[in-house]
Amino acid sequence: MPGPTASRGRPSLQQGLDRDVYQIVRKYLDTSDESPLKLRPQQIYEFIKNSNSSLKRRPKKQLEDSIERVLVVIQEDESGEDEMGELEGDFVNGEESPPKEEKSLNFMNRTVVSGWGTSGAATPVANGERSKKREGVRGGERESKRLKRSGAAEQKIDTAPPKGVSLRDIGGVDNVKYQLKDHLIMPLLRPDAYVNRKIPIPRGILLHGPPGCGKTVICRAFAAELGVPFIEILGPSVVSGMSGESEKQIREHFDKAREVAPCLIFIDEIDVIAPKRDSAQSQMEKRIVAQLLISMDSLAMEGNDGKPVIVLAATNRPDSLDPALRRGGRFDTEINMGVPNESTRELILKALTREPRLADDVDFSVLAKKTAGFVGADLKDLVSKAGTWSMDKYREALEKQAAEAETEQMDIDTPDSAQSALADQSIARLILRARDRNMREPEGFEDTAITMEAFEAVLPSIVPSSKREGFATVPDTTWRDVGALANVRDELQMAIVEPIKNPERYKAVGISAPTGVLLWGPPGCGKTLLAKAVAAESKANFISVKGPELLNKYVGESERALRQVFMRARSSVPCVIFFDELDALVPKRSSELHEASARVVNTLLTELDGLSTREGIYLIAATNRPEMIDEAMLRPGRLETLLYVELPKPEERVDILRALIGQRGGVINADLAEIASRDECKDFSGADLESLLRKAGQNALRRKASTVEEIDVVTAAKTLIPSVGNLDRYQELRRRFETKMW
Repeated sequence: MPGPTASRGRPSLQQGLDRDVYQIVRKYLDTSDESPLKLRPQQIYEFIKNSNSSLKRRPKKQLEDSIERVLVVIQEDESGEDEMGELEGDFVNGEESPPKEEKSLNFMNRTVVSGWGTSGAATPVANGERSKKREGVRGGERESKRLKRSGAAEQKIDTAPPKGVSLRDIGGVDNVKYQLKDHLIMPLLRPDAYVNRKIPIPRGILLHGPPGCGKTVICRAFAAELGVPFIEILGPSVVSGMSGESEKQIREHFDKAREVAPCLIFIDEIDVIAPKRDSAQSQMEKRIVAQLLISMDSLAMEGNDGKPVIVLAATNRPDSLDPALRRGGRFDTEINMGVPNESTRELILKALTREPRLADDVDFSVLAKKTAGFVGADLKDLVSKAGTWSMDKYREALEKQAAEAETEQMDIDTPDSAQSALADQSIARLILRARDRNMREPEGFEDTAITMEAFEAVLPSIVPSSKREGFATVPDTTWRDVGALANVRDELQMAIVEPIKNPERYKAVGISAPTGVLLWGPPGCGKTLLAKAVAAESKANFISVKGPELLNKYVGESERALRQVFMRARSSVPCVIFFDELDALVPKRSSELHEASARVVNTLLTELDGLSTREGIYLIAATNRPEMIDEAMLRPGRLETLLYVELPKPEERVDILRALIGQRGGVINADLAEIASRDECKDFSGADLESLLRKAGQNALRRKASTVEEIDVVTAAKTLIPSVGNLDRYQELRRRFETKMW
């Protein structure tokens, strides 16, 4: 059958190849449920090439021309049907009708296409009716999908306040509660007071901090206490692959909030939908950010009849947000929820254990001391696992009780495998015992309270979130582990520990900025141990940074890693940052120094006293080569306190060796520490004394003895060579860097 004549530049339709292509296109539409209006010739061409059709052997140009002709017909028919439906609904009364030429053109196309549906067994009319039925079904499916998409956001927007969460379940964040109280209660419940005073209400509040510190739960708890409509936007859930769909969902959520105001909107993981537009990967991300900015600006009470809408948002990465969001009138209030300290952890544990029954031996202060670096989510996991451990013990007791009372009449099928038989027998025994409510409870399990033993049993299996993030917690190192070094300890106590413990005393005399301390001296004299003891003594969070580990061969990565350290510290104040081997990180800047190393030095200098605040962040650094460090690091305000950690004197060697023996739990006689004052141990460092005990133990093993005796220590001292050789160099450096206090 000849095809219709081309009209307005439209290609004519041909039989044969066009018919086969038409069937392929219909098959593709049936399998993909894609709209015919969005089809592209390349899609059909690839589909033909990947199928078993004989068409893929046709010349490429001929095949592409046929595909284009078929798509033109299908797409114009599709759009023509939509237009005809609209025209019939709006203008069928005689005011206006479709052009005659257009109707005849569509009719001729349908007549031609109807002959392509089958090989010709049916009449064109029948084929056309069947085709129309199929198209009607597909069109109905597409229409229903469009309706679902358009009404999905409207149906899914839930405005009910959260249930099952209370502010009493959240402990240790009283400062955050007070801030949210100031910014939420009066603006939402008494907005008329703001209107009468012509005062704008807060528009947005951004909560940020490390994962697990309670940002989401405190927002939901406040919404539950207030009882106002609550709309939650989960960041990833609004991101859609369809163009314009993400922006539409954000608009609909904000429109709904204005409709039910006063209302709270909570956006979780806001960094997913509002990243910096400079680094956005696609235009869609930029459009989402722009839509969020416009929606935030539309929340003004003047434009909503005085009804307030406040937006709460939570993120772990505040620096990745678009800066346009973090200005006045949008997210003008930022609340930092950091890693809790010891007293805060105790309050969190008390809040988490309000409902579970606890034994009298549970000591919250001991648990708080042992959970350094834990955030709220880690402590909740601790309570949960302690309860599970108690339940496991109860289950084992039930099974043991059932085994003791087991009779020969118990019928258990024995499988072929002996191991399977044991497992099946254990399961059957526990089921029978669990169903028997008349048997008495196992001895010692009459009380269902969780004991201190349960907490201590599961504590080693929990890795705190902050440790995964790069924090090093050192809760067990104290001044007792540090022998001698009395002068250095006093200086560290004054520079680090006391300002953290009693900050008000220092502010009273005008000392506000934290100081930095550089520990320098021969290797093995206890510089790193001192830093750990300071952090543990002050109950501060502790970040240990080995100088070389921050260095990266890629441009900008070393500086980024350094900024990340200080960002983590700001989320965990009070915090002590310890830089070991500082000379590797900040060498002297000169024309010979590589540009990358100079940038690292500049980054650290700006972090220490640049525009960003360093309040609550204390710096301790250690090095064996202070002359290699850039001089700008050693000026007041940065590492202004230089402490020389020298080789221990005879009586100090005794103290150190006694501390080392004490760490071994009394397996070595403490009186042997007096040997350290002899000439055999002259110029020994703390590391040398540690080696002395190891070699003494080896000597005892050679003698086949079970304990270390004096002869073993003396023999080891005679064979051990001091690790610090050139002391004159350190004396020269001491005259150069020593402070006047010496």
